Amino acid sequence: MNYMKKLFAVLFFGFYLLTVDAQIMRQQEGGGVFKGDSTMFKNEVQIRLSGETKYTDYKIISINNDTTVIDTTLTIAKDYKFNYIRKDNFELLPFANQGQTYNRLGYNFNNNSLFPTIGANAKHYNYYKVEDVYYYDVPTPTSEFMYRTGMEQGQVLDGFLTMNTSRQFNFSVAYKGLRSLGKYRNSLASHGNFRTTFNYNSKNNFYSLKAHYMSFDLLNNENGGLTATSIAYFENNDPNYTDRGRLEVNFTDANNMFEGKRYFLDHNISLFSKENKTEKHNNEISEKFNAYNSVIKQIENLKKDTVSYNLNSKIIPAPKRPDATKKAPQKEKDKLVKTDLNKENPVINIEDLVKETPLTKIDTLKIDSIRAIKIKKIDSLLIVAAGIKVDSSQFIATDKNANYGMKLGHTFMYETQHYRFKQTSVNKIFGEAYEKNIVDHTSYQKMNNEAYLQFEAPYVGILRAKANYFNYNYHYNSILYLDAQTIPEKLKGNVIAVGADWKTNFGKLFLNADASSIISGDLTGNSIKGSVMFKKDSVYSFKGFAEITSKTADFNKLLYQSDYKDYNWQNNFKNEQIKNVGAEFSFKNWASINASYNLIDNYTYFDENSQAAQANETLNYLKVTLSNSITFRKFTLDNTVMYQDVSSGESFFRVPEIVTRNTLYYSNYLFKGKPLYLQTGVTVKYFTEFNANAYNPLLSEFVLQNTHQIGNFPLLDFFANAQIQRTRLYLKVENFGASFTGRTYYSAPTYPYRDLTVRFGLVWTWFI
Repeated sequence: MNYMKKLFAVLFFGFYLLTVDAQIMRQQEGGGVFKGDSTMFKNEVQIRLSGETKYTDYKIISINNDTTVIDTTLTIAKDYKFNYIRKDNFELLPFANQGQTYNRLGYNFNNNSLFPTIGANAKHYNYYKVEDVYYYDVPTPTSEFMYRTGMEQGQVLDGFLTMNTSRQFNFSVAYKGLRSLGKYRNSLASHGNFRTTFNYNSKNNFYSLKAHYMSFDLLNNENGGLTATSIAYFENNDPNYTDRGRLEVNFTDANNMFEGKRYFLDHNISLFSKENKTEKHNNEISEKFNAYNSVIKQIENLKKDTVSYNLNSKIIPAPKRPDATKKAPQKEKDKLVKTDLNKENPVINIEDLVKETPLTKIDTLKIDSIRAIKIKKIDSLLIVAAGIKVDSSQFIATDKNANYGMKLGHTFMYETQHYRFKQTSVNKIFGEAYEKNIVDHTSYQKMNNEAYLQFEAPYVGILRAKANYFNYNYHYNSILYLDAQTIPEKLKGNVIAVGADWKTNFGKLFLNADASSIISGDLTGNSIKGSVMFKKDSVYSFKGFAEITSKTADFNKLLYQSDYKDYNWQNNFKNEQIKNVGAEFSFKNWASINASYNLIDNYTYFDENSQAAQANETLNYLKVTLSNSITFRKFTLDNTVMYQDVSSGESFFRVPEIVTRNTLYYSNYLFKGKPLYLQTGVTVKYFTEFNANAYNPLLSEFVLQNTHQIGNFPLLDFFANAQIQRTRLYLKVENFGASFTGRTYYSAPTYPYRDLTVRFGLVWTWFI
């Protein structure tokens, strides 16, 4: 928790320094909460900037350069993501304490990596992979704080700050800390996750860089679930044990931790490129349009007489207007745009540009044709400027594929991971042990170097060839000599892989393909992935995808050592062979369907004895998810239903047949001037009974079991969420039906789900 206090102090002091000398102004009355522009609100103190900023200027960039914007609106999707992992947990079933693991209600076998993980998958929900770390580009310093109360002493705080020191360089700092005692004995969760990112692009785009550093430590006390006697007290709702701390648990002296550090760098240089002059020209037009728009906005805010306000002196020196009585030669008009394109630094007068451009040229420049026609008919500078209040993103290049170039790049990643299990005395649940005190420690170091050559050209899109050198060292501190076999201390080696990926689009049809193969080294594997997407504006979209992957199983299934005798093995498993195909279809943000069909040979898992095993039978798994929302006046019914079928492989792969989540909620602005936006309602989640996997805290894995079924009970949550300016408030009563649905709700065998619990939290976004 000291880290959280230090982070808050640093962020607060940084914002004070940034604002101490700033000149401020109040926005015009009557704004309210704007859903479209999440950075502007009524009566907000604003910093006077040299230019106008919009919410679209606050960008979030993935490692694959997919860009979204910072969104401060309140939606039902934000409610689903308001948890400690900050992701929609529809396919997950949380344990009783915040910060514990999740049991799975559904699986996803897409986007597999050729390189194995350390295992201990129950600890990975609060772990950020390379793809989970984002980079930023913001015009003003921006921060966000997420706070949520814990379970019986504790809370989670996720603090984040990003700023651009220039148009070329951005950095961000974030820390997520969690501490929650929990209702049951020995279920403390204490997590720390620090992240910092850097994003740089040179002025001439010759060099670009993305880099991040991450450090994490995820500690959980483990109690092994309730004893048989305590389960009877729980299910019978014995009044002497409503205080869950009085129930006996299987052990009170164990904990496990997953910790590590990662260094990541992705940078490239441009070998050559051809500039799209049309795109540059349109961007210049966009800047001038925004300048006029900014001035008109100031006029409106200051309530000035527009006749006396000198527009031209505030923006650019406008050339003399042509005499209205003289008619310009038709040839000169037709060549206006072409002439400006050939100039090194064209001087553009917006009014003249619109007035003099033939209607046939308007669509070429991507200007709103209806507004432009009106502008051509009205000779008024003020109306011209007011009439073109459009977002700069509308000024797209005439030919987006007119650029071509080549880049040489390099990606470096080095990461250390450690998994530890400690117990002060031997427990019979895990069997006999070699030592009286259990101290298990698994280490994993991995380094990946990738060199790539990227080519971009019209109609071809972006084509990248890549080569990887992957080095790994998964190890323990001892060699175990048994009568039947010798358990070595490590799996160490290196791998060379080559591949290529391709991205392009033809109008509204987008294609993506990726192929990789290990050509030498101590591991084997290959992967082919492809997708095609068609998007019809905001009306509907369709995506089809397929993947064929051969990969090594997780290292903890191949080699494991423990002070417990039954948890020592070395296996020579075959590669898992994964084949899947699927489709996604969405229509007007009203309904969507997602279906996937998976065939997996040599599937690896942990059996009823918590031993690593490999299936001889092909896993045949179908998953279909349907989502839709229906709105009537101020009420909305949001529904998500998932159907799953395992036609072969159900002896080692278990999922519920039906999982559903239905939310009925009311949305409206409250009070005069609409200062508060409210969403309140009830969410019901339900899944059919199935033999859910049991949790093994020694391995931090879920294992097969055939004695207990969980499910067939509703999880009822009441929520009341509100937005006040850029602050989102969350109040939730979890499992409020616990008193009348029966005490048979479990997250895993012997691990009860949460009782009725009241939780409060907020997400607060600041823009300087």
